[in-house]
Amino acid sequence: MSDSIRTDAPGAALAVADALQVRANKLDLLERLADALAHEIKNPLHSMVINLEVLKRRLSRPPGESGDVLRYATVLGQELDRVNQRIELLLRLSRPERGGAEETTLNELVEEVMELVTLEARHREARVEYAPAAQMVRVRLGRQAARQIILNIVLDALDELTGGQVLRIAVRVEEGRAVMTVSGAASSDGGERLSVAAALAEAVGGRVDVEGEERTLLLPASGTH
Repeated sequence: MSDSIRTDAPGAALAVADALQVRANKLDLLERLADALAHEIKNPLHSMVINLEVLKRRLSRPPGESGDVLRYATVLGQELDRVNQRIELLLRLSRPERGGAEETTLNELVEEVMELVTLEARHREARVEYAPAAQMVRVRLGRQAARQIILNIVLDALDELTGGQVLRIAVRVEEGRAVMTVSGAASSDGGERLSVAAALAEAVGGRVDVEGEERTLLLPASGTH
């Protein structure tokens, strides 16, 4: 047993996930987020089909009667950008870790996955409130591991939210450490997601704490572990 996940129950602690569970969890995240992104990609694709048909009809008219062709071409470009952005989000998660650990800030890491978090919240008709840190210490870890840590903590808080409820994410600096708190519903999966987050956080000298409906990620400043 490890105290990397600490609960509000006296003497209680959840086991840290092993390497096989961490890999299985990543595949689970990819499957879940791919499904969410597929729904989001359908809307811009549908819009592109409609605007392309209108554009084809306008271009088939005699010169001078083609109408506002540029407007429809602009819409097509914008929708292509939307599709590309959503595919890039998924690719960020699926790519293997390259280059190992790097220095960054917790603000930046959270903001990299915020669109995915917002999409998940929208499907539950929940709202997301995010408060970044005004000042930030630098942390050192792999980006893939960081995304997996953050998404597991956030999804653990989000999964049981219902329409109109709020998921609150805040980042701050405390005693020289980068800290993220996530408040939502109580864990519903027996702590499996948090166990994975704890294993990955522990590998870089960090920790995951749980107290009621609040989860806290603590990461040491770069060079302190």
